[in-house]
Amino acid sequence: MTRVGLVGCGTIGTVLAQTIERDYSRRATIVALHDHLPAQASALQHRLASHPSILSLPQLVRRSDLVIEAAAASAASRVAQLALQAHRHVLIMSSGGLLADLGWQRIARRSRGRLYVPSGGVSGLDGVKAVATGALRRVSLTTRKPPAGLMSAPFVQRRRMDLRRLRRPRLLFEGSPREAVRAFPQNTNVAATLALACLLQAPARSRRPAIRVRVVADPSLRCNVHEVEVDGEVGRVSCRIESRPSSTNPKTSEVAIRSAQVVLRQMFGSVQVGT
Repeated sequence: MTRVGLVGCGTIGTVLAQTIERDYSRRATIVALHDHLPAQASALQHRLASHPSILSLPQLVRRSDLVIEAAAASAASRVAQLALQAHRHVLIMSSGGLLADLGWQRIARRSRGRLYVPSGGVSGLDGVKAVATGALRRVSLTTRKPPAGLMSAPFVQRRRMDLRRLRRPRLLFEGSPREAVRAFPQNTNVAATLALACLLQAPARSRRPAIRVRVVADPSLRCNVHEVEVDGEVGRVSCRIESRPSSTNPKTSEVAIRSAQVVLRQMFGSVQVGT
């Protein structure tokens, strides 16, 4: 029986905890919760049949075999490092935090634990990784979202952009994945996941082209749109992903939640299709 500790008890954490209890109760059990908002952890605790303990992060890691991070980019790298240092498996939803702080890489190489990052909104990531094993010429991502999902981003707040009155698409940002993560920490996990996939598949000593990320607020949209282009010596991958926001949190992609559920199926199920 795999003991699961959940860090982050909001929209995504709740869905993943309920998925484990509903579909994999014979293989896994939620034993611990952690959230910077105690009331949020307590609310989820009472919804789960296992009534897991609410613990500090170090206590949760010690008690768990698998740690799931569904909190925020600011917590992701620390969660990954603590889990891997303790030789625990860890699933990270906030991939932007891994890109912002790469300290986990050195620890991962020595750990008996494994780090899992779901594809999230990057459909076609298996093809991207295959192309990234060779020399790359160009990698780009354009993210288009309804203004409501972008208004609380630090980049928008600092510039006092009023997106409520937007009548046509507006390019808000263009830069590197790391810059995008700092500017839109709750909106750019797709950029971070794409960057990590290209980075980790790179042949030794190969030069990687700069990944360009564009963020567009589009009032005509009712879903999140990601356009990915990867061009290299092996071939070219081009895909457009449309994902509706979660009904309970407009900053969260429904495809990202389902992607994490697929990773759980790969962990606890008996069949895996695709890389």
